Amino acid sequence: MNILYLSAHADRQTNDMIIEALKRIKHSVTDGSFIEGDKSKSAALSKTTRAIKKADAIIVEATKTTFDLGRLMTLAIFQHKPVLILQKKGDTHDIELGANRLVNNKTYDADKLPELDRKLEDFMKAVLKQRLTYRFNLMLSRDINSYLMEQSNEKGISKADYI
Repeated sequence: MNILYLSAHADRQTNDMIIEALKRIKHSVTDGSFIEGDKSKSAALSKTTRAIKKADAIIVEATKTTFDLGRLMTLAIFQHKPVLILQKKGDTHDIELGANRLVNNKTYDADKLPELDRKLEDFMKAVLKQRLTYRFNLMLSRDINSYLMEQSNEKGISKADYI
C-alpha cells in the first residue's frame, strides 16, 4: 500500500520514527513533510499535492499544525483518501475536519513504539476495508433520493455508505 506521510514538524526524529514504523509494517512511504518558512516550501507543497493523488492513505503528524497542513488534509479528503491524524499524548488539540468516515484521530507516545505500530496496523486494516473497488450505478426516484440525503446527512456519511 502506498502511504503519504505529512508533517509540518521540524523535529526530524519524530518524523523518522513514524516513517520507520510504517516501513516495519511493510508499506511504501512517501515523505511529504515540510517545515514552515522553508525556502523551497512551495515546490514541496506542489510535489505533495501530486503525491496525494497517488497515495492509498495519508498519515499526518499533527502535533504542530499549519494552514498548509490543513489544506493538504482537506485536499486528501476531497479525493476520498483515508486520513490518520497522529498527535503526541499531552500535546493534543482539536482538529476539526467535520464528520467523515475517512478521518481517524489517534494519540501516540514516542516512547512506546509497539503501541504506535499497532495503531498504524489497525488504520491500515481499516483502509483495506474502506477501499471502494466496485462500481454500482443506481437510479432513484426523487422521494427515495431525498430520504437517502436526509439519512446520510444525519449520520454524517455518504449516500453510498448509507446504502
